[in-house]
Amino acid sequence: MELGENQQLCSIKVSSGWVQQCYIDGPYGTPTRRIFTSEHAVLIGAGIGITPFASILQSIMYRYRQRKQSCPERETLWDEDMALRKVDFIWINRDQQHFEWFLDLLAALELQQEEQEPGGRFLELHLYMTSALGRSDVKAVGLQLALDLLAAKEQKDSITGLRTRTQPGRPDWSQVLGRVAEERKGKVHVFFCGSPALAKVVRVHCERFGFRFFKENF
Repeated sequence: MELGENQQLCSIKVSSGWVQQCYIDGPYGTPTRRIFTSEHAVLIGAGIGITPFASILQSIMYRYRQRKQSCPERETLWDEDMALRKVDFIWINRDQQHFEWFLDLLAALELQQEEQEPGGRFLELHLYMTSALGRSDVKAVGLQLALDLLAAKEQKDSITGLRTRTQPGRPDWSQVLGRVAEERKGKVHVFFCGSPALAKVVRVHCERFGFRFFKENF
């Protein structure tokens, strides 16, 4: 019998002592399952939209750590079901308070990467706070300069406490996805979880760069 991608046969031992074959069909997951077979994955969460990505980021970094320990010089994180070369995680929040939901997780991910590969860029975090005035706003120039100086001195972001600097305003998707394209790490898959309105905007930019776009409903 020919089995499909999500099907397999296994043997189980029942109480009578006999070994029987069991036919398993599944699992049938959400679009984020494709993350593990992407070469360059871009994860975009808006607000609580980070939730589906939390466990996925942990799994990715676990496999990254295992791969680095077994083969330190290998750039591609590859095994039977994972071919990642690069992961960009973009999280957009309205204010500082909302970042507190998953700060412990993000701090742990930063630490894991630093321990395995100091200065490594396999996983890059990009945080945006939309309630803050953007860098192009004249009113915000002095404040952003002060925050930049403070972050450089303390070696951490003054808003989240992470090494990653929180950017004010909304992402410029042309620039963000343009930098992804320039890295040439392989085929790019973009995974989004957030509002339908923002999903439409991101989808348009993905089509422009030839990236595959997947929307997660949460």
